[in-house]
Amino acid sequence: MEQNIPSCPHDLTDPGARPLWSEWLLTNGIGGYAMGTPAGVNTRRYHGLLVAAMNPPVDRVVALSAVADTVTVNPGGPGERAVTLTPFHFAGAPDRPINTPVPCRFDKSAECTWVFSIATPSGLCTVTRNLHLYDRRNAAALTYRIETPGPVRLTLRPLTALRDFHELLRGDEIAARYQARPVEGGVMCVTRHAGVHLASRTGRYRHDPDIWHDAEYVWDARRGQESTEDLFSPGEFVFERTEDSPGELSAVLHASIDAMPPGPIEWDRAERVERVGRHISHALSRAPDADPRTRDRLARLVSAADDFVVQRGPKEKGHRSVIAGYPWFTDWGRDTMISLPGLMLATGRFDEALSTLSVFAEHRRRGLIPNRFDDRDGPAHYNTVDAPLWFLHAAAEYRRITGDHAGYMNKLAPACTDIIDAYRVGTDYNIRMDTDALITAGDEDTQLTWMDARRDGVTFTPRHGKAVEINALWHHGLLATADAVEDDFHRRAGEMREIAGQAADSFRGAFVRPDGLGLFDRLEPGADGSWNPIPEIRPNQIFAVSLPRSPLDAAQKRAVVAVVRDRLLTPMGLRTLDPADPGYIGRYEGDMFQRDRAYHNGTVWPWLIGPYADALLEIGAPRADLLAALEPLLGYLSCPGLGQLPEIFDGDDAPGAPRRADGCPAQAWSVAVVLRVLASIHAPA
Repeated sequence: MEQNIPSCPHDLTDPGARPLWSEWLLTNGIGGYAMGTPAGVNTRRYHGLLVAAMNPPVDRVVALSAVADTVTVNPGGPGERAVTLTPFHFAGAPDRPINTPVPCRFDKSAECTWVFSIATPSGLCTVTRNLHLYDRRNAAALTYRIETPGPVRLTLRPLTALRDFHELLRGDEIAARYQARPVEGGVMCVTRHAGVHLASRTGRYRHDPDIWHDAEYVWDARRGQESTEDLFSPGEFVFERTEDSPGELSAVLHASIDAMPPGPIEWDRAERVERVGRHISHALSRAPDADPRTRDRLARLVSAADDFVVQRGPKEKGHRSVIAGYPWFTDWGRDTMISLPGLMLATGRFDEALSTLSVFAEHRRRGLIPNRFDDRDGPAHYNTVDAPLWFLHAAAEYRRITGDHAGYMNKLAPACTDIIDAYRVGTDYNIRMDTDALITAGDEDTQLTWMDARRDGVTFTPRHGKAVEINALWHHGLLATADAVEDDFHRRAGEMREIAGQAADSFRGAFVRPDGLGLFDRLEPGADGSWNPIPEIRPNQIFAVSLPRSPLDAAQKRAVVAVVRDRLLTPMGLRTLDPADPGYIGRYEGDMFQRDRAYHNGTVWPWLIGPYADALLEIGAPRADLLAALEPLLGYLSCPGLGQLPEIFDGDDAPGAPRRADGCPAQAWSVAVVLRVLASIHAPA
C-alpha cells in the first residue's frame, strides 16, 4: 500500500519558531523548484515561487519571485481593514518584519500551506494559502481560500525577475529587457531569454506595470554578497466576494513558462503523492521490523530524496541525474555517485539508477566522468579524481542490490574498465597510477578531491599527490569491478586483483601512522621525488574503513575509528579538521573568501556520518551506536529542516545556541547517506 508524504508543521506563533531562517523546498523533477521561508520573506536571491529549469535540469531562471497578497475585509464598509500577508524586506527600510504580520501556521508536505487568522468586527477571517508546483513542468499554482463572515477582496500583485538565479536585477535592466503584454485571463512577461505567463480564470486582471526597488536578501548580505535587487510587477489580479453573509472566496493564480493550460491541481498532486508513496513503501518493506517512529523517519527521508532525482535533457530520452543541492548546485558527478545508493537503490528506483549511471558513463572523457554539468548549457567540467572512483562503487552497488548483471555488463562495465585503464596509464590533471600501484593526482594549482574550495587564486586545502580516500577508493574499486566482471572477463579480473594487492601493501606502508592516530591524510610530492606524509587529522581516512573492501587490518581499522570519533565527531556529522590543528576554523561565517577558507578546515559535513556509521558497523559496534550517531540529524529533519538536511554546520557550537546550519539548506548526500544507513540498520539480517 502506498504511503502518504509526511508533513512538517511549523507554528509561527510559537516563540521558538524561526520563520525567517528556516527554509522550505518544493521541486518539479526537472531541476526547477520553489523555495522560501515560512514567514514568506525571500532571504536569498535564489528564493522564489517558481524557479524554472529552462534546459532541464539546468539554466535556471527566477520566473515568479513573490506575490504581494493583500486581504481587505469589509471593503468600502465600516471596519474596513487591509492586511498584507507576505512581508518584504527593503534596504534602508526602518521596519523589517521578522515574522508574518498576523498569526500564521505553516505546513510543508507535497505542497506548502499557510493559514492566517484575521480579526474583523464581524468575526474571524481565515485565509488558507497553498503553493503547488506541477510535476515535470515549469509551472506553479498559488491558491487561496478565504472564509469570512462578510465581504472580502483579495489583491495579488506578482513580482517577476526572469533572470539567471545566480544574478540580481536592477531597474535599468528591467526597462531594457522586459516586455509585458496583457493576454486573456492575465499577462505575459518576456525577455529575450525567458518568459512567464501569469493568469487566473476567476480573477480580474488590471494592467499596471511597476518596479519595486531595493528588495533585500539578508542571507546574501550575511555572505558578503550583493544583496539588493529591483523586481518587476506587470499589474494585479483582484478577486472579490461581496455578499454580506458567511461564505468562502476561492482564488487561483497560475504561473508557467510554457503557457500551457494548467491542468487540475488535484490530479497532479495525486500522481506525485502516488509516485513518492511507492518509493516510501519500498523503503519500508526493507525494514519490516522498524518501529513507528523509524518508519515515519524513513518516509520523511524518502520524500526528501525525491527532490534530488531529476530529468536530464528532453523527457523522451528518459535520462536521470541528481541535483547535488538546492538552491544553487547542479548535478555533480561525485555527489551523484555518493548519493545514488541512498536516493535510488534504497527506494527501489532501479531503472532511474541505471539511467543516471548511464548518463555519466556516456559523458566520460579519457576515463573521467564529469565533476559537474554546467549551470547553463556549456560543456561539462571534468576536474575531479574521485568522481570516477565513486562511479565504480555506485555501479557495483547497483549490480549487487538489483542483481542486474546484464545491465551492468552492457551499460556500465565498459565505463568501469575504461576508468581503471585510464588511471593505470595516466589521464588529465596528472591523474595516474605510480609504481607503487597508488594513485597520484593534481598539482599546486588544482583541487581534484571533494575538499575542493578555491577562491581568488587561493587553494585552501591543497591535497595534490596521493590522497588517502582516493587510494582507498582505488583499492575498493579494483576489487569491486573484478568481482562484477569475473564471469565474463576472468583474466581482466585477475589483473585488477593483482594491482589491488599491490596497492593494499603500499597503502598500509605509506598511510598508517606510527603514532597510532589513524592514517595520514595524504602524501605530498617533494622536490627530490620523495613522498612526504601530511599528518593533518581529517575525516578522509574513514573511507579506508567504511568501504566494503578495505586495505587495513582489524587493529588499523579500530585506530582510524577511534581518532575520528575522538577528534572529529560532532552530533551533526564529522568536522573536516581536528580542532587542535593550527589551521582549524570553527565558524563558517564572513564573506565568501572567509567561508571558503573554513569550508574544509573545521566545518561539519553531515554526509560524513554515513561512512562513519559504516565504519562502526565494520568494527563490530552495536546497533545502538549507529542509531545514536544518526539521531541528531533525524531530529533536525522535521524542524527546523522542514523535511530536508543541510550541506554543512559550524564546527563549533554558537554561544548559548545550537550548532548553526549553513550552505545549501537541502543537500543530496546529506539525505542519501542517512537514508541508506537507517534503512540498512533495520534491514533483515
